[in-house]
Amino acid sequence: MRKLLPFLFISASLVGSGTAAWLCQDKGSPSMPPQPWSGDPSDAQIRDAFGKQGIRINGAEVAGLRANVLLALQEARAHGIGNSKVDFAAVEIAHDLGLDSGAGSSTVRNIVSAIGYLVNQRGHVPPRPTPPPPPPMEWRTYFNETTNLWHQSDFMQLMARNQFHPVKISWEDIGRHQGSAWGDRISDVGIWVREHESDPSSAKLALSVRRDGNFRDKVLMVPADKIKVHVKSSWGGTVEKTLPQRLQELGLSSPTRDRNVIVSNQFAIVPVPSRSMRGASPEGVPPRAAFTFSIFPYGSTNFVITDVIEGSSDAIVGSGNHQLLMANVNGQKAPFTASRAEDRPDLLRLERDLKARGMDVDVQRYYLIQIPLRRDRRIQASNLGTPPMARAYGGVVMNDMEAMPSSPMVYSKGANAAKAEEKSLQRSDATSGLGKVAIGHGEVEGSYFTGSGYQGARADEPIRVTVVYFVTPVGKVTARDMETFTKAFTQWDSQAIWGGSFVTKE
Repeated sequence: MRKLLPFLFISASLVGSGTAAWLCQDKGSPSMPPQPWSGDPSDAQIRDAFGKQGIRINGAEVAGLRANVLLALQEARAHGIGNSKVDFAAVEIAHDLGLDSGAGSSTVRNIVSAIGYLVNQRGHVPPRPTPPPPPPMEWRTYFNETTNLWHQSDFMQLMARNQFHPVKISWEDIGRHQGSAWGDRISDVGIWVREHESDPSSAKLALSVRRDGNFRDKVLMVPADKIKVHVKSSWGGTVEKTLPQRLQELGLSSPTRDRNVIVSNQFAIVPVPSRSMRGASPEGVPPRAAFTFSIFPYGSTNFVITDVIEGSSDAIVGSGNHQLLMANVNGQKAPFTASRAEDRPDLLRLERDLKARGMDVDVQRYYLIQIPLRRDRRIQASNLGTPPMARAYGGVVMNDMEAMPSSPMVYSKGANAAKAEEKSLQRSDATSGLGKVAIGHGEVEGSYFTGSGYQGARADEPIRVTVVYFVTPVGKVTARDMETFTKAFTQWDSQAIWGGSFVTKE
């Protein structure tokens, strides 16, 4: 009869190897769920498993008990370690090894523990098969969901809770009467994102998030030299100029109104496809979404400068209808493009290079600078195109003042629903659902005409600068995104000499 190692050694080994739990299991129920099997254990692994239970065996003995070990493993895999067939095989193994399996002996129990160790051994249990990833999202679905964010109650509740105001048409006024929707220099501004880049008629209005409503129109007064414009030089490089310097070059300086400018800042939430999204772009092409701003100056004419990381473009817009603002690419007009920042390493590199030269640039920032022109001068507008107004709000044309509520919608909810939503928001505080966007330009679509007759036609009225930061949904919009908004708005506050509303009393 083979001698066992002292019982105390066996007990310590059992506890040390974590198999005591096996011994405490109810034999009438499986102690573990069935596990997949990826192959037979090696001789060394069988020796190691039995050795951990104080049973030392040699190579010849392993060969003799291998068949019963494999039978026991098969049953343990299918029905759990507490199965009687496993115990039967353990008795057979004890007999083959000449070990005592009679009443009062722990031999069979220890062999079952060795089988359990082999079942759990990582080298033999393959990782659980991962479920197949969900099918990639369709670009059209994502495009429609993003442009319709203002219909999602949880998003609007988050906006309301943080005192932010989402709009599809932003009032970017140079002159408006106090407490009124009317004035002599009112401009409507929208951001049109195309579902198909080559089809301007596929565009829909994106959502802009302001920190105050259109009617109240909270703005900042910022020193004009804080605004930097980036002009492409004849040798292809970028030259940075302050706004007053650029105005002087264009013949648009004002002797009384160029010390400070009106600034409003906002975030544009635009649909930008990911590389895995179906139907977004041709195979192998970094995905992007084409967009254009539109502007409708009621009853006035303005010279407009747009400025992005790749440079600035000039245009003249007049009264009459919404007019598109596009990029001037070597005398050709092109839509702007929005890409997920990680898909545009070239633009991120350009941003780093220009910042290293001391320039004030931001890959996701868009400046729209409105310079008022005199009404008594004959000025020709750029006429770069008009947006597809029939698609503005999902196929329904509405009056601009009816397009969005003046403050975020508030939805009534029961107490339990409100508490559940609050807990959900708290859990999402540490995550972000909006990703950084890099702004570039798309393919050219015809000749670019700046307009004419503007030099020396500056009206002595304030300039308005609309600062827009582009972001795109990469998940559920969360409280962390609200913190990002607040931080960006606060940075502009620090540059202002005044903040408030010209149209409602403070």
